[in-house]
Amino acid sequence: MANVFGTARAEQACTRYLDRLISVSGLVVILSGPGPFTLFVPIDAAFDRLSDDQQAALSTDPGKLISMLMYSIVPGYYTTDDMLDRLFLKTLEGQRLRVWSEVSTVDLGEEAVHASPDVRSYLATDTVTSVVRASITINRGQVLRADVSADNGILHLIDKVLIPPFAMP
Repeated sequence: MANVFGTARAEQACTRYLDRLISVSGLVVILSGPGPFTLFVPIDAAFDRLSDDQQAALSTDPGKLISMLMYSIVPGYYTTDDMLDRLFLKTLEGQRLRVWSEVSTVDLGEEAVHASPDVRSYLATDTVTSVVRASITINRGQVLRADVSADNGILHLIDKVLIPPFAMP
């Protein structure tokens, strides 16, 4: 298994994020260290949704680029199950990411109401938890692929570029 940087590099859908990460001196070295780290890696399509001003700011202002990259890295190891118990995660950038999950109404049917305790336990822990786990968002960015393990942490692919508040136009 590789470190979080190497694991992210193996993902085909996040090359634009990795190109920016490589361009910042020191971040790859940090992510190659002992960790653990949790990375929220935006897919390439997420960069297309940025405004022209935001894309220009990331291209021309190294400070904003570093801020954006550090805002997507959380010290510690947080799986989706861990995030179900959290409201915020503090980033390397210093600010917090908001973790949210929406509990969907799961129609369990009449049989579930009259089922044995073992069946109710299965429905509650497997069915409902799976639905809630699939609804996790980070700063309103949907987690598309979760819990990709690495030697020194874990990464989650998301559909949004995480930008710290007040950092961009």
